[in-house]
Amino acid sequence: MIQKAGRAKKLFLCLGMFGFLVASGTTAFSQDYPTKAITMVVGMEAGGIVDVATRVLSDEAKKLIGQDIIVENRPGASHMVAGSHVVASKPDGYTLWGSTDAPFIRMPHMMKLKFDPISETTPIIFYGVFTHFLLVPAESQFKTLKDLLTYVKEHPGKLTFGIPGVGMVPHMAMASMEIETGLKVSFVPFAGEPKIIAALLGGHLMAAGIAVESSIAQVKAGKLRALAVLQGEQRLSAFPEIPTLKEGAKEFGMKTPVTFPGLMISGPKGLPEPVVKKLVTVFEDARKSAPFQKYAKETYIFQDNMPMVGEALRNHLARGYKETGELVEKLGLKKK
Repeated sequence: MIQKAGRAKKLFLCLGMFGFLVASGTTAFSQDYPTKAITMVVGMEAGGIVDVATRVLSDEAKKLIGQDIIVENRPGASHMVAGSHVVASKPDGYTLWGSTDAPFIRMPHMMKLKFDPISETTPIIFYGVFTHFLLVPAESQFKTLKDLLTYVKEHPGKLTFGIPGVGMVPHMAMASMEIETGLKVSFVPFAGEPKIIAALLGGHLMAAGIAVESSIAQVKAGKLRALAVLQGEQRLSAFPEIPTLKEGAKEFGMKTPVTFPGLMISGPKGLPEPVVKKLVTVFEDARKSAPFQKYAKETYIFQDNMPMVGEALRNHLARGYKETGELVEKLGLKKK
């Protein structure tokens, strides 16, 4: 009995020492991190807003973290080629994923995936949003969002509304409004925003949903009129005179604001908490840097209520996943 008790005590001490060594090793690793270059994988072609925003942020972050951050483009399958690579990597903080939040809240409902973006990743920071205008030609009869929605109510399905593809953000925003209000527009998909703008200017469309950075020049030139910001509940500080879609459609029965699409950094599941905290601090300081703020202002990456990290970010992704899933199912776009 005494021998058994002695063996049990030794085992307990060994396990305790093992736990101490593991914890000490993790702490030491986290304190030293990073000791080599970090790879930031982006799932879009070079030159697009996600790629460039990630590069500008990474350029500032590497000055703070003391190691290079190498942006590697792995385009394909709406960010998912890059995501597959990241989730399969070692959770040591040396392979990160620069993306929008679409792979977490929209793509899982519309594509058959080889991994679960929410359960198999570690969200680090959500650092900016981009949004879309509801636009009409300058000579349009619609001077306000109420004018347009009143017309839609009185003429169901008659308003032609240009979108950059079925299931894309402008389509989902207006479809959400349709479901809650019972109003109906006629969606016209285009292969890219430049073609939508050309159709609006040529009088071939009555309205459209287009990214702010793609259309702001035409708005400032007085050729297009922005009647609403498609996403969000509160007006953006950059455009205080333009109502949100939810605000303008409230009297028609719209209750739920459309979630802003945004930019984020994540890593594989199991990143050590000290590493996550260090990355949050570094990327947040990089976000606040003058070069990134200048870039964000020039490209209309909005910083209202930024950043989101930790529990707030996880809640944002979970809520967006749930709401988008319900909308995708109602629209018949759910993956087969």
